Amino acid sequence: MSWPTDITVTEKGRILEVVFDDGEIARLTAERLRVESPSAEVRGHSPSQKKIVTGKENVAIVDIQPIGNYAIKIVFDDGHNTGLYSWDYLRKLAS
Repeated sequence: MSWPTDITVTEKGRILEVVFDDGEIARLTAERLRVESPSAEVRGHSPSQKKIVTGKENVAIVDIQPIGNYAIKIVFDDGHNTGLYSWDYLRKLAS
């Protein structure tokens, strides 16, 4: 497993950039992170419960909080803050 060495938010909260120790760089838009949130609010408790989130084209990241050594919690300017984004999940979204 690789670990992030740097996590930054650029372009006025619109882009999250994660640099991993193996050299991979994940650049993810705030919109993609918001609509693909791993939270139960978005994902539900089974694949059939997943919600399609729309209207987040202008959402921005306002805060990032570390969760142990395995994930981050992203706070968006629309108030959403319940998704925990693991390092593996961020890499999956970027690929």
